[in-house]
Amino acid sequence: MARTFARLTCALIFLASLSWPVSSFAGSNPAGAAALAGTPIRSVYIRAAKGANPATPQQVLVALHGMGGSGELFSRDLVEQADHYGWLLVAPTIDYGDWRDPTQVAKEDPKLIAALVDYIDQLPQITGFSVRKRVLLLGHSRGAQLAHRYAEFRPDKVLAVAALSAGTYTLPLASEAQGKGLSFPFGTKDLEKYGGRAFDQTRFEGVEFWLGVGGEDTNPNDIPRQWDAYEGNTRVQRAQSFEKAARQLGATAILKVFGGTKHEFTPEMRSAACTFLGGAMLPRGVHGSPLSATPLPY
Repeated sequence: MARTFARLTCALIFLASLSWPVSSFAGSNPAGAAALAGTPIRSVYIRAAKGANPATPQQVLVALHGMGGSGELFSRDLVEQADHYGWLLVAPTIDYGDWRDPTQVAKEDPKLIAALVDYIDQLPQITGFSVRKRVLLLGHSRGAQLAHRYAEFRPDKVLAVAALSAGTYTLPLASEAQGKGLSFPFGTKDLEKYGGRAFDQTRFEGVEFWLGVGGEDTNPNDIPRQWDAYEGNTRVQRAQSFEKAARQLGATAILKVFGGTKHEFTPEMRSAACTFLGGAMLPRGVHGSPLSATPLPY
């Protein structure tokens, strides 16, 4: 009887491991644990879209929460959109450090980006699904800061970014006075020092950016002062500065200011961000118009 019960228990555990959504913890998944070791990433929540076909390459959406959040909680409100667009949700839970300290950011974000790139490269082994080569990124607040820097460090790995209510930005400007001469995390002058790769302007131009921010998210005391001279002293001004910088380099950048909204992630903001990311999956003509309703095959 005991042996039969043990066999039944093992069978149930195995079947449960095949169900979606799943929560893949760094400490329990050999395929992903090495990529996350020594980082502030505590776990990764993974969820495949309803009806996802393992034989079809999946579009990964990396969802990045803000300070004090978790990947699973942040992803809950994205499930409906993920099913609609066919996204494989990948949402890490990160114990962020002091985002107001440029030294801490310069140390932390390159490590996080490298770990996430490595982890996503292993998704076929972790999930059994093949994935497309370039990811979509959606981040709010501290997560938005990480999302746009991910695209600066590895534009070869990113299709589009939706960044909402970031407190600081790393400016990708080519102007010596505004960006090229600024060291990370203020500018992209010396990314190779932190990530082993120089800023790739050509590939960066191919990334689409959508920036969202509340129209009343304007309290200077909510954000650190070290970035003021380069991008303004409110979240609205800083979003405007990044939008301008990205456009100057030839990248697509759209800014949406949500009137009557403070530092929050509203359903309206979430819907607009997901609509943008869904559209970014479509092939584009020379003037940006969609050529087809069929997503890009990569």
